[in-house]
Amino acid sequence: MTDFQAAITEFAVRQAEREAQAQIEIQHLKGVVIPPLRTAGIVRVEIGFDGYGDSGAVEECVCYDAANASVACPDAAAEPFRPETSEGNVDGEPQSLAVALESLGYLALERHHPGWELNDGAYGQLVIDVAEASFTLDCSLRFTATDDHSTEL
Repeated sequence: MTDFQAAITEFAVRQAEREAQAQIEIQHLKGVVIPPLRTAGIVRVEIGFDGYGDSGAVEECVCYDAANASVACPDAAAEPFRPETSEGNVDGEPQSLAVALESLGYLALERHHPGWELNDGAYGQLVIDVAEASFTLDCSLRFTATDDHSTEL
């Protein structure tokens, strides 16, 4: 096998490992954000993002109560992700619920729309229905298109 082929194979293996790890962490975060949201009476969360020009960010995280009123994100803790393979499996400090929700947004984008922040980018939101414990990532991808014509007369 040539060095180039070996590099491509190694890259593919590492990419698959990163995707699997991201999926595990997403499942963990989905499990730890729902209980404190329910306890606080939050029924829906909208995590908005926007990216373009090779940068992007989760721009807002809005929580809604049963009356559909926007309320502050609860000041609650969420269990941090502790991979079983981490050295010593050291207990981490609990993270804030707001940080956990933002992390969930970034991981969902990384897993399902890698490169969402590149070039023309993408925008959208991750919507959490707390009662149903459902998570929906709505992502609108931007692109520049051309329609070129050449006619010899």
